[in-house]
Amino acid sequence: MTLYDYDFDRAEPTRAAMRSAAAAGQPDDIAAALQRPDVPDEFLARPFQVVTDLTQLRGAGSGVVAVPDELADPVLAGDVDVDDPGRCGLFYRRVLLHGSSTLQADVLNRARLVQLWPGLIPDLPAAVVEVWQQRFSELTDR
Repeated sequence: MTLYDYDFDRAEPTRAAMRSAAAAGQPDDIAAALQRPDVPDEFLARPFQVVTDLTQLRGAGSGVVAVPDELADPVLAGDVDVDDPGRCGLFYRRVLLHGSSTLQADVLNRARLVQLWPGLIPDLPAAVVEVWQQRFSELTDR
């Protein structure tokens, strides 16, 4: 069987039902973002979260931070130097995509996020960028 043998049109109603189920119980902005046709399937299984206020972000603005076990893998494990834009960007992307709002508050730093945001956008799904920018105009004021 090849890719061309699959009937993707038949799968779309199932995917639409998954989008609706994923959106149930989510804040309105996240629920709307989950309805985008380009939302990654992983978010249908486990929707992303977003803090409600940037002042909640109390992570280190410099120095070294430990990568939480739930976000660690061979590429990103151990410690991350927040002053290293590449490694910090990778870490922040991971937290934005997979971290709970509680974890985001614990490890992200407001000033560092605002500083890194323009470089994070190209590697984040549009649904995630949309919600963060709708909630926090500070991210688009740069």
